[in-house]
Amino acid sequence: MNLGQLVEKKRIILTMGPGGVGKTTVAAALGLQAATLGRKALVLTLDPAMRLANAMGLETFAVGQRSELSTESLRAMNIPATQALSVEMLDTHKAWTDAIFRAVSDPSLRKRILHHPFFERMSKDLAGAREYAAMEEIYNLYLRGAYDLVILDTPPTVHGVDFLEAPDRVLDVLEHDAYRWLMRPALLAGKMGLRMLNFSGGYAIRTLSRFTGMEFLKDLAGFVDLFSGLLEGFRQRASVVRATLRSDVTSFVLVTVAQKGAVDETATLYRRLKNQKMAPDALVVNRFTFPPAQLIDSGGCNDELTELARRDRISESDVRLITETVISAYETMLKLSQRDRAALDSLKKLLPNCCDPHTVAMMDEDIHDLHGLEKLRMALFENPND
Repeated sequence: MNLGQLVEKKRIILTMGPGGVGKTTVAAALGLQAATLGRKALVLTLDPAMRLANAMGLETFAVGQRSELSTESLRAMNIPATQALSVEMLDTHKAWTDAIFRAVSDPSLRKRILHHPFFERMSKDLAGAREYAAMEEIYNLYLRGAYDLVILDTPPTVHGVDFLEAPDRVLDVLEHDAYRWLMRPALLAGKMGLRMLNFSGGYAIRTLSRFTGMEFLKDLAGFVDLFSGLLEGFRQRASVVRATLRSDVTSFVLVTVAQKGAVDETATLYRRLKNQKMAPDALVVNRFTFPPAQLIDSGGCNDELTELARRDRISESDVRLITETVISAYETMLKLSQRDRAALDSLKKLLPNCCDPHTVAMMDEDIHDLHGLEKLRMALFENPND
């Protein structure tokens, strides 16, 4: 199944890859393609930077507020859309709050959870909370069927699969038996100090080390007490989301560039996805340098420039300078294309069973509006360089 078929048929697409390779703009271009196919799509980014807003030329783009690009506004930019496109930057705190409202029917318990000091800390600061919130958001959007396609732009990270594993880690912090029997009774009674807790230096203590003092541990113990009855439901939903991500309704699109560091990181990410039974269905190699058009030999080039010079009254010295500049630029582009081709060949060897790479040429300028985004969409779907 090629990239166009993924956008046409899938319900969830995740763009993943190293940082700085253009995942967000590729995700936005996938959304534009969905709009041209008449599919109601949402591009949801977890990246707290404003890359999605910048790529789409949105001046006002509040976190957690869903914006819609109407069919009319897209067509005004010569984008052949037949459906509007929605975009949103995930608001972790709001997503957690919405999840609590869906999970807790008792207004009193809901209020105690939402107003507990640790809820604010957890939803904003706890490592993995953002990723779990994204999982809840996907779960809700998918089951509600509010969109034909949800495109999730994952955060830039060295190990992209950490995003998929983080939700379980958050629940482990809240559910682990050691916290239940060590912290809840003793800390609520105020009889245990930090020195009594024998942590091993794993994920939990690295997370807890961002906070200090007994007060935090008391808050955590009290929150575990309130939250304990909900954990099973949260874990079940996380399990359903994981199963959905492994199902036929979901596809992973790897985005990278033809550079040594990015190639190695992409190969690592690919192996980890395969181990999680989430093998990518598409590979986009962005900002690729293609060989320049064949340049006639310097003598012929000089002859043509001499003829132009005679017609436009350019001096012979300027002709020589122009000739040298053209040849130098050609040789530079040729070397860059050879470098990128070598990196791409290396990537293919590292990903022997992956899909064929879809190469996208380096754009003339950074994408900062819908016009540039449409050029990327056309490069991906209308004029592919495969």
